[in-house]
Amino acid sequence: MRPDIIAEVIFMAGILLTIISLVVFGLILKRLLNLIGGKGIWIFPIIGSIFLVAVAGFHIYRMVFYFPLLSVAGPGDLFELIVGSLGLARLESFLFLGAGIFPLIGGILYYSASSK
Repeated sequence: MRPDIIAEVIFMAGILLTIISLVVFGLILKRLLNLIGGKGIWIFPIIGSIFLVAVAGFHIYRMVFYFPLLSVAGPGDLFELIVGSLGLARLESFLFLGAGIFPLIGGILYYSASSK
């Protein structure tokens, strides 16, 4: 199994830009919370960015470890490698879900705090 290098570079660039935007979002929330006297909500986008860093780490591990082995695996090893690769893909999906939920919670909490 050969990875599409261009697609992987675009995926990692997208992850990196999303991490940077979530950190900037968290810092902007921190400044805005100082104006209304709120505290702690700004950490939610930062947690989302940490989840994305974990996604990138697992994805790179899967690309470096599993994909080269899948290209040369025999019939006896193939099933275990596919199951391991799909297990990491499932973990990446849950981390993506967390990376989306935490900034959403932060945005909702900020909206409710600033609407009072």
